[in-house]
Amino acid sequence: MSDGRLIVRQSGGALLYDTGKISYGLVKSGNLAFNGNWRRLVLRGINVDPNLGSSWRDAGVPGDDQYGFTLDNPQSPIVFLVGKGVATGVTVSGSTKTYLYAGANAATKYYCFDLMRNDGLPGPWLKTKSEESGGITFNSNQNPMNVVASIRAPGPGPLDRFGRPVFTYVGGRNERIAFQSTAGSAIVHSVVNVDIGAGVEYAAFLPWNRSCGIVDPNSISSGYTTTYGMAEGAFGRVGGISFFFAPPGRTTTQDWPAQSTTATYSYHSLPTDRFPSALVIKTAGLPFPFN
Repeated sequence: MSDGRLIVRQSGGALLYDTGKISYGLVKSGNLAFNGNWRRLVLRGINVDPNLGSSWRDAGVPGDDQYGFTLDNPQSPIVFLVGKGVATGVTVSGSTKTYLYAGANAATKYYCFDLMRNDGLPGPWLKTKSEESGGITFNSNQNPMNVVASIRAPGPGPLDRFGRPVFTYVGGRNERIAFQSTAGSAIVHSVVNVDIGAGVEYAAFLPWNRSCGIVDPNSISSGYTTTYGMAEGAFGRVGGISFFFAPPGRTTTQDWPAQSTTATYSYHSLPTDRFPSALVIKTAGLPFPFN
């Protein structure tokens, strides 16, 4: 006990918990579920101002699938993913909020932590309260969030002859998910893997992300080059984590001038003056699914 705080350490001296710190506990885990398909936007004509929202209309073909999960009465949740997912927004209905992700699928797992609170469950437990507010600062009934690493996103990959990176990350790769056609929109993911520990499953959370545009010359079904928006995400996997860019929901899409393209993908307007860092946890020992 120190200054009114309860500090518990493991036998090796590593900090287990400190009730003077903000404590997060697991409130829900499971697989993301399909929520809907968000259409992309195209210009209404060649002589309209692209800076005006009214200049854009629904593309009319399937865009980007959204997957998510719903949480009742959240306070300040933090969501770690195993498998792809780019946060695209939150929908609200009464006291519940649904957290949505693009670039994901039904195999993507989530682990949602929120500020610890008094859950009212019976049984032996340890709960501590703030002297100032009286609010719960620690609840041993909840699985605590234990961040094991913070990993910074790598810088951009090599440049093409127009000065645009051909990968969003050095050492990364591009993955074609879908071609543009009358049946749907073109989708490319730009991914890089960061290895941590073999045989261990990790989950990742990206506190903030960047956006950019992709120049996609390989929309074979449509026969022309397009550009559309991309947003950044991070996810865990067995052995490490990955950063990636994918189309979010309701991105704009346009033709790209043929004279300023190459035969490969490239990315424009990619911010390089700052880079987000992903928080990482291990999933071993955490209940799944859990609600």
